[in-house]
Amino acid sequence: MKTHIADRLILSLGGLVLISAFAVSAMSREAFFTYFGAEDSLIENMTAALLGLCGLVLILRVLKLRTTLSHGALALGLVYGLVYIWAGGEEISWGQRIIGFESPEFFQENNDQQEFTFHNLVIGDVKLDEFIFGPVLSYIILSYLILLPLLWQRVAWVRTLTDRMVIPVPRLHHAAFALVVTLIIPFLGESRRWEVYECIFALLSLAIFLNPANPLTAKAQEPDARPADR
Repeated sequence: MKTHIADRLILSLGGLVLISAFAVSAMSREAFFTYFGAEDSLIENMTAALLGLCGLVLILRVLKLRTTLSHGALALGLVYGLVYIWAGGEEISWGQRIIGFESPEFFQENNDQQEFTFHNLVIGDVKLDEFIFGPVLSYIILSYLILLPLLWQRVAWVRTLTDRMVIPVPRLHHAAFALVVTLIIPFLGESRRWEVYECIFALLSLAIFLNPANPLTAKAQEPDARPADR
C-alpha cells in the first residue's frame, strides 16, 4: 500500500512540475529560463538528484533478492542502477560547475560544450547527444513507457523475458501519464522545455521502480506470475 501512495504522490509532483512550467513561462520567460531551463537550475539539479535516487532504488531492488536471482539477472539489475546514476552525473556535468574543475584536454577538444560529459562528445562529425541520446533513445524510452505495459499484459514471452531480465514494467497508469505528458510538452513554447520533460521522466521512473507491474519477488520470477495492475 505504501508504494502505491508514493507512486501517486510522485506522479502528482510530476503534474505539478508541468503545470508550474506553463504558468511560469506565461508570466515571465526570464523566470522560466532561470528556474526551469538554465544550466544548474532548480529543475536540472532536481533531475540529477532524482536520476541518482532511481539508480539506488534499482540497485536495492536486486540486492534484496540477490540470493534468489541468477548471476546474470543480478548483474543486469546492477547495470540498470548504474546507468541511472551515470545519467544523473551527466545531467550536472559531474559537478564540474559546482566544484569548478577544468575539463581534461580530451573533452575540451571533443565535447561540443567543452564540458566533462560523455553524451556531448563529438566523434568525427557525429554528435552523440543528437544521434544516440536524441531520437534513438527517445524511441526506446517511449516504447518502454507506453508499448511495454500493453505487451507485458498480453504476450506471454514478453512477460517471461522482462521478468528474467528483472526489468521493472510500468503499470497502465504510468503509460497513460507518459503519453499525456509527451503530447502536452511540445505546447510549452520554450526552447529549453525538454529540461522539464527530463525532470518529469525522472519522477515517472521513480514511481515505476517503486511500484512496478511486476514486483521483484520470488513469485514474480516464475514465468506465469502476472500481478494485476492496480
